[in-house]
Amino acid sequence: MSFITDKQTVIDLNLLGKYKTGSMFNLFNRVRTRGGELLLEEMFKAPLTDAAAINHRAASIAYLQQLDLKFEVNAGLAEMASHYLTEPRPVSRISCLLGAYKGKLQEMMYKSQKYYLQQRHIYAVQELLVSASNLLGQLIKKGSGDNPCKVMQDKMEAIINAPDLRQLKAKFPYTVGQTADCQFLFLNKFRQPLEELLQVLYEFDVYISVAQVAADKGFIYAQALATDPNGLISVENLRHPSLNNAKGNTLTISRKENLLFLTGANMAGKSTWMKTLGLSFYLAHMGFPVAADKMSFTVMDGIFTSINVPDDLSLGWSHFYAEVMRVKEVSRQVSSGKRLFILFDELFKGTNVKDAFDATLVVTQKLARYRACAFVISTHIIEVGEALKETNNIQFGYMPTIMKGATPHYTYAMAQGITTDRQGMIILENEKILDMLA
Repeated sequence: MSFITDKQTVIDLNLLGKYKTGSMFNLFNRVRTRGGELLLEEMFKAPLTDAAAINHRAASIAYLQQLDLKFEVNAGLAEMASHYLTEPRPVSRISCLLGAYKGKLQEMMYKSQKYYLQQRHIYAVQELLVSASNLLGQLIKKGSGDNPCKVMQDKMEAIINAPDLRQLKAKFPYTVGQTADCQFLFLNKFRQPLEELLQVLYEFDVYISVAQVAADKGFIYAQALATDPNGLISVENLRHPSLNNAKGNTLTISRKENLLFLTGANMAGKSTWMKTLGLSFYLAHMGFPVAADKMSFTVMDGIFTSINVPDDLSLGWSHFYAEVMRVKEVSRQVSSGKRLFILFDELFKGTNVKDAFDATLVVTQKLARYRACAFVISTHIIEVGEALKETNNIQFGYMPTIMKGATPHYTYAMAQGITTDRQGMIILENEKILDMLA
């Protein structure tokens, strides 16, 4: 079953985007090859939903992190080899020989580049084999103990050690006969194994890239649980992976207390903490490392967020109506029986305080009944929290504000309870706005 999410969640959590500042894709994108980059993007678009598969990927990346390998594949030659393997399959060596002689003749008569390019493509494949052989040498030399990458390693070894391929040495230019031999080997006899070799190299490219990020930033690997009668998500000192010196927080969301009701002043860190929880949950389902001291989670069906929901002029939706439609979609998913992680930041902020209070209260109460799901709901309307205290499966947290004179300071460390902070007018006065309008 596929992991369930949507475009709004991907935007809220800043997951994708090669050229988007602070995106999670950019954070882990140290790959060397175009194929590796495409595979990394595919992994971001399709988190895993099987605990064994998640833990195996995490173990594979952690293993390569321990080995500290160098992925030395020429990106241009790898792309050239990939393109070459899409060419039509030759019928026989004779047809390859005739084509090679024809190309050589055209080169001599018309200065055609076709024969030269064919040799360059062959050279690219041979260099790919050399690079794979070097990577295999590192894996064998540095490897020890349990090897979660053994299937990938064995597949790579079987391909590059095939007798017809092992004897090839990267050399350029070739004779016409050598060109024909290589063309038949690469595009006919060993076409599928070479395509598989490329995919294995792309996978190593991604895993080594992610392992380097984890090593540089001190990330850890979460433990995925297939089932847990009590726990849903547990994190210790969880931090936002893109922020330097980020403040960590600890939280457990269980079936017994499956909803965190979060309050706090503006700028106190509510939204950042919610994004941290959401994107870490997403990365953990990918088998990727997270910025924490420890994390475990029950594998769930998906995640939905409502953090920065815009209005929609094309549909004629106001901001409030867009919020309502977002809640409707999430409610439909939750009520279908799926196990989901839901994050709502400032529910119904597009309407008046009375309606926002009533709507936030009733929606929160009804969502909390779905014990297989985990929820984090934040609001400025702290009175809602007081009204929810009788609901026994809701836990309360807030992001504190410490006043130093007339200046608010923020700890970004979540505390238990409901905030009493009200600094809106103080901030307004500090910015001298009222003086400007005097």
